[in-house]
Amino acid sequence: MKKIVLIGGSKSEGPARHDYANGVRLIASFLASLPERQRDKLTISSYPDGWPADPHVLDGASAVVLYFDGDTKHPLLDAGRRHSFEALMRADAGLVVLHQASTVPANDTSIHLQRWLGGVRLGMAERTTETTTLHVASPSQPATRGVQDFTYRDEFYPGIRFRGKITPILTATLHPQYRDGKWIVEDKPEDATVAWAYERPGGGRSFGFSGGHYLVALDQAMLRRTLLNAILWAAHADVPQGGVSAGSADAATRIAEGELRDTPDSSPAHVAAPDVPSFHHDPERTGWNDQEIALTPASVSGPSFGLLWESPALDSVDGQMAHLYASPLYVDRVAITAGQHAGSTFSVVIAASNNGYVYAINAAKAGDVAAGRILWRTRLAMPCRLQPAPLDAVPTGVLATPVIDVKRGRIYVTSCDPEKSWQAYALDLASGVVLPGWPVQLDETRMNVVNRNAGPRLLSPTRRFDFRVQRGALNLSPDGSHLYVVFGETETGWLASVDTVHPRIESAFAAVAMPRRGSGGIWGAGGPAVDEAGNIFLVTGSGFDGYTDQAHDWTQSVLELSDLAPQGLRLRGSYTPFNYCVTAKMDIDLGSGGASLLPEIHAGSTATPRLLVLGGKQGNAYLLDRDHMPGRLDLRPPCSSDAASDTSLLPAQNQPQFGGRGPLNVFGPYSEQDGAMDIARARSVPAVFRAVDGTTHVYMTGNTRAAQGSATGIAPSLVRLAVVTTPGKPAWLRVEQGQPDVVFGNPGSPVVTSHDSRDAIVWVLDENAGRSAALAGDGAPSPRLYAFDAGTLALLWKSAPGQLFTSGKYNEPTVSGGQVLVGTDRIQAFGVGTDHLVHVPRPEAHVPVTVDPSPTRSSGLDGATIYRQRCAMCHDHPQGNIPPRSWIASRPREEIIHALTQGVMRAQAAGLTTQDIKAVAGALK
Repeated sequence: MKKIVLIGGSKSEGPARHDYANGVRLIASFLASLPERQRDKLTISSYPDGWPADPHVLDGASAVVLYFDGDTKHPLLDAGRRHSFEALMRADAGLVVLHQASTVPANDTSIHLQRWLGGVRLGMAERTTETTTLHVASPSQPATRGVQDFTYRDEFYPGIRFRGKITPILTATLHPQYRDGKWIVEDKPEDATVAWAYERPGGGRSFGFSGGHYLVALDQAMLRRTLLNAILWAAHADVPQGGVSAGSADAATRIAEGELRDTPDSSPAHVAAPDVPSFHHDPERTGWNDQEIALTPASVSGPSFGLLWESPALDSVDGQMAHLYASPLYVDRVAITAGQHAGSTFSVVIAASNNGYVYAINAAKAGDVAAGRILWRTRLAMPCRLQPAPLDAVPTGVLATPVIDVKRGRIYVTSCDPEKSWQAYALDLASGVVLPGWPVQLDETRMNVVNRNAGPRLLSPTRRFDFRVQRGALNLSPDGSHLYVVFGETETGWLASVDTVHPRIESAFAAVAMPRRGSGGIWGAGGPAVDEAGNIFLVTGSGFDGYTDQAHDWTQSVLELSDLAPQGLRLRGSYTPFNYCVTAKMDIDLGSGGASLLPEIHAGSTATPRLLVLGGKQGNAYLLDRDHMPGRLDLRPPCSSDAASDTSLLPAQNQPQFGGRGPLNVFGPYSEQDGAMDIARARSVPAVFRAVDGTTHVYMTGNTRAAQGSATGIAPSLVRLAVVTTPGKPAWLRVEQGQPDVVFGNPGSPVVTSHDSRDAIVWVLDENAGRSAALAGDGAPSPRLYAFDAGTLALLWKSAPGQLFTSGKYNEPTVSGGQVLVGTDRIQAFGVGTDHLVHVPRPEAHVPVTVDPSPTRSSGLDGATIYRQRCAMCHDHPQGNIPPRSWIASRPREEIIHALTQGVMRAQAAGLTTQDIKAVAGALK
């Protein structure tokens, strides 16, 4: 007869966790329900509530099972209990130790459990709670009879300290979450032994298992079999060849459900934060979060605001770090269904990188999972390297901000790969898995077939290089049935409508009817805005020499489209500025940012309650009545030099640059000749805020220039406008205030946070360099994050130099739940707290984008020859926004040299000496 003693302890955590008493009762019941031929050979003594007072209960025991709290609460710290226990061990009785009973104080000098168990956990220094697969490590050991590999969620101890020769029973790959008193952000997998057997000198048998945190673990069939096998083995009882099965399959679950039902939840209540599922906060692109409570001008300007956490650096490709052109997105509660975090719910940041990866990142500490921990990652494909030169000297994977359908649990994202170019993916929000039927190839052949602005005939692409860029943020129809994707840069602009139910391009709209190419690009970071009725608003741009007078050419225009079956995309309205002929010729894009749809104004205040606002490279602000778009559906209006003929809602006052009425110039000096490249005035989407008095304010970021043709910026770079309303009359815009001190390099779109109409803050992420700056190599810029009081535009706070890692371009911060989330080469989160993160910025990996320093002698060629060999292919036959030779020649000589040595063209100048570069500049001049 084998006597087995089971000892439990007091519950020390919430319902069904560290529920040692019920755990011991269950194990005792399992042993009691063994088949008769086994049960009759056992005597079971159970003490579920703690160590028995009678020291003789251990007398004659064949095995003892310990399942209780350890460390400083360990029962064997008591000398009397330890005396009885050690006597039993010296008699070679079996020992089975579960979960925290294997934990002794870090500086233990009395328990010495390791010598009996073969391994212990020293102190509470490390643990991890995760879903993992436990592998049978020793198939011939009796504890593993009938056991197969199994997967479940539990808390494990990855750092058990072993002595002597133990036999691994169950092993797993663990991802430690807590170690040495700190929560670990970096996910570094470790192979660990989570269950082991130890045959002690003298014949005693021991078994340890670090799991068992959750009561329901005992319902895991393979785990239950392992534990019962191990108890019999430790007691020197027979273990059947097929292992032991006993007890009701859901016995632990029923107890746990009862505890969860009957026990009040004492954990801190989760404070809901608004989801941010799309660029600029919402489908309308308002850029306004009016549910922010924690971040106020007082809290942000105080010493408690700072960097709270960072994710690990996101995956590099071929030695090149990640860059987040895509702005982060936020979903408040996501139940993860795959990987180590399956079964847990988190607040999640979604990030997508130019290297072709998408990530779900924990936004707030949850259990032992640190904020910044990557919950899942999905690699879409290798990124493209656009030709004739990589965009910004970095790979081109994901550029556009994805969009999330929270209700359906989907993320939609686009990425470029070398084989199939641009594709649209649908990912499961809970796991990152690419859904069936996806990706959808975004090819021009299909778009031409379903093009609703096709023109008289199709013209296949004849370009040498495919430089199509999908930079504009994605958007969805209100019911989520259609995904909207835009294209631009040096190509004809496209809007594609992708059916998300039956994945395919269902409809498309070319900004310029064929056969015209190379203009009308829809490349601004804002992408399309979508109103609550499903109407789509987008803004097109131009390249150099982008004007052609023809029907159905919507270069330099705002378009309103519907997307209804069976017609698909259909033009409903348009607007084109009065001077589009000259701005289209000079690459002064109207569509350099995108449109923002303002919240509806009370109809009694104005004749135009539903408005749209946008900017552009010229630095103007345009206000439109989106219920009555002023343009035709077949043809733009005639070009004009009369600003008063512009059909937007013009300011009431005369504008000094026109000597009469015309569009409002926000970032000057006004010019119809210079506004491209590093001289552009703005590339952002406005943000909106409605004050307590009902006034609607618009915030714009951009670059006021020191003089005509100058790339030097001066203040203001941030301006607040007011929407002026009068009953029965159209609304118009007025400049209220410019921020007088801060000068941006190349700012992203502003975003506004407030608590209803109080405590409003304007947040701006600035690239901290000019538009042509390369993002890789020496001198890659470190962006800056700014916070301004929305009422006064006073600077409240700015990030420290070097605090943010190099990012992408035209991205913006995402703010929700008291955190400001910034995408750089990782996610960096700012907020109010007492423990601010201090880091040493990681140096940029070396990549071959700087001018090769190895040549010590000139090539011996004159500048004109070098230009013909290296530059003429593009600049003598320019497409889209590639500047023609004549425009380059109009720039100062120093500016040309800077572009070739430090700016956007330095990759093309690799191998040239300083003398060669000066010769090229001289030849152009």
